[in-house]
Amino acid sequence: MPQHPNPALIECGTELTVAVSKKGGPDLEIEWLALQVYRGCLEILPALVRAWWLEQDRKSSNFVDRFTTQYLSNGLIWQQITSAQGKDDSGVEGITIKPRPATREVLATYEMAEVTVNMTITLPENFPLGKLDVACDKRVGVSQAQWDRWLLQLNIFLQHQNGSIMEGLRIWKGNIDKKFEGLDDCMICFSVIHATTLQLPRLSCRTCRKKFHSTCLYKWFSTSQKSSCPLCRNTF
Repeated sequence: MPQHPNPALIECGTELTVAVSKKGGPDLEIEWLALQVYRGCLEILPALVRAWWLEQDRKSSNFVDRFTTQYLSNGLIWQQITSAQGKDDSGVEGITIKPRPATREVLATYEMAEVTVNMTITLPENFPLGKLDVACDKRVGVSQAQWDRWLLQLNIFLQHQNGSIMEGLRIWKGNIDKKFEGLDDCMICFSVIHATTLQLPRLSCRTCRKKFHSTCLYKWFSTSQKSSCPLCRNTF
């Protein structure tokens, strides 16, 4: 990537490739391509880029951090926060969303029956490399243990899945709704709806009767090298 990219390189779209090439020659074109690939990865595969960044040595990590913060983060933050405005709210009915671009925050309020949860999602200056902060401003009708579980579900998606804040809120709300319908969490990922496959826990242990997502159970069997239940340890 270029050490000090021209702002025009950051803002221009793919249709300007030929113009960039003619203006600055092949070197500028390579810089433009590298910058666009990196920005595209940050936008589409943020969790993958974050994992890659954390594995770098200190010098490389610091360079990527400074570069991303200075040239790309502001645009990506604005894109994430403003995407919460003017969107089709199907799938997030029951959640009121208020974006605050100036403070890099998205305020979300969930209401159902006697339950009310107000939370603030704050994006870091080096988004999407840094960790998003999710804080609970108010919760009524929810125990601390239950809130901790819901918070874990949202954090898992925002930090480890490739998706937007809106997608994370949709899945998070779906988990809460299913919980109120009486469905139990998968005891591996602690979610009702799987963050990637969007499936419900359907595979049940014959001994303890707890249910698991097939994807979570397959990963458990693969990593543990055993075919036992994650909870009761009896053969599944």
